[in-house]
Amino acid sequence: MNSWANLGFDLHIELPQGIGIRAALLQTLRDAIDSGLLKPGTRLPPSRTLALDLGVARNTVADCYAELAAAGWLVTRPGSGTVVATLASTHSREVDPSPTRRRLTYSLLPGSPDASAFPRTAWISSARRALTTAPTDAFATTDPRGRVELRNALTTYLSRTRGVRVDPSRIVISASSGHGISLLARALGGTIAVDAFCLHLHRQLLVDEGLLTIPISVDESGTCTEPCRV
Repeated sequence: MNSWANLGFDLHIELPQGIGIRAALLQTLRDAIDSGLLKPGTRLPPSRTLALDLGVARNTVADCYAELAAAGWLVTRPGSGTVVATLASTHSREVDPSPTRRRLTYSLLPGSPDASAFPRTAWISSARRALTTAPTDAFATTDPRGRVELRNALTTYLSRTRGVRVDPSRIVISASSGHGISLLARALGGTIAVDAFCLHLHRQLLVDEGLLTIPISVDESGTCTEPCRV
């Protein structure tokens, strides 16, 4: 059991059997925010300070802060430290109003990637390099297919990793998966077979573009192109 005197009150962290310090810290912070113990705007101690208090590596605490910030529970402000997000506890209660929530080991829900695995450092480095070297016209209205530099890069990538040879002029960059589906619907037309278990949103995008959709089922071998065995 540990506590944070730095917060002005005791926030106890108990380590359940079979769970590591990182998972315990994440769970404790989420529960404290959800219960209102850590109120919106509360400033958390620096990762180094908390790590010393808990007797763990600083990276462990820093990773927890980063994961919670990526999920919207915390906000990192340069020069001001890390604080509890304004809408964190309200949002969590709206999602799941039950007093106790089961922590999922793995989530297969769409739109819920493992934010802790996001390569923040590489992303920032690449974004800085791209913004520094980008021509002026890249910030104005450009080719509706997407920047030619990106399409050229995708041509090389697809050839190297997928064995697909394609001309950059035949690549179209979409703003999202939904945007891409809408563009394909307009280009294809007619009747489209869709997975019977696909997201309703994706099927509705096809319907909105005037296409007829036919759901197809799956068996142990995958998509059924013929009637599935009963």
